[in-house]
Amino acid sequence: MKKLLPVILSFIVMNLVACGDNSKQILIPAQHWKEADVRIETHPNPPLAGMSEIVVIVTGLRGRPVQDLTVSLRGNDSMQWVQAIQDGNIGVYRRGIDIGDGESVALQVQLQQGTDKKVLIFPLKLAKNNT
Repeated sequence: MKKLLPVILSFIVMNLVACGDNSKQILIPAQHWKEADVRIETHPNPPLAGMSEIVVIVTGLRGRPVQDLTVSLRGNDSMQWVQAIQDGNIGVYRRGIDIGDGESVALQVQLQQGTDKKVLIFPLKLAKNNT
């Protein structure tokens, strides 16, 4: 019985994790620029009005990171661009920014590689603040 106890406990823990409520998280469709796929994640997910961390993931052919890229973010046209910080050389860029308020926002992601520049718009539905 003592040998089965760790197996039983790990089975219970795995089932509890699998029962977690991820249904409230939003999936944000990827967009494309040149040969790159551009995905974003928000922390928290769904984002709250005001400050949220935005993670931008840019991958090229065969899922490899895109090199020599500058990524900037802003919540709307009236806000200043802020440069995201590259997280290693793995095609991940992150930054905490004010995404604005309301029921939804249009997050702007500016990609620049050399003289080529593109702004992608990611519509986000904000979580309701229960305070």
